[in-house]
Amino acid sequence: MNRQDEELRQQQAIYLALQIIGGHIGLPILLLFCIFPKKTPRNLSFLNFCFTWIFSSITFSIGLYRLGPASIDYRRLPFIHSDTECLGQAALVSGALVMTDTAMCALIVQLWLDIRAAIHGPLTAGPIRSTRATLLSAPYLSLLAFSLPALGMTSVNILFLIWQRLV
Repeated sequence: MNRQDEELRQQQAIYLALQIIGGHIGLPILLLFCIFPKKTPRNLSFLNFCFTWIFSSITFSIGLYRLGPASIDYRRLPFIHSDTECLGQAALVSGALVMTDTAMCALIVQLWLDIRAAIHGPLTAGPIRSTRATLLSAPYLSLLAFSLPALGMTSVNILFLIWQRLV
């Protein structure tokens, strides 16, 4: 293994460690502190933003779950072992990126609406409910909109790979 490969492996290990520390440990702890106190007001867009980042972190580190913690060898990164698993993760990652970006935009719009309501007064009940529903569902709709076509393309690639191995 040459020097560039070794540096790439080290960077991948650091990246996965950051994914696990932030997305698997840090954000769930933050969500626990936000959800369980009953008297604390909760911003649903912020909680939604945290959930989408947790999902994104999980999709980026799917290969770790296939192995066990005892069998992790950082010299053999990445942990994706099959073409199918790689293509499936690629479909999820393409949707997760858009989902987290949409959740960030929804959080910014919610912040703008909160500031606007503080200055000009709140909107009526109808627009508040529909706006909140739109802001909370938009990230998951964007996940579906980008993951399903990518999944369709990967399934075609999987069929092609199977056919190629048979021939």
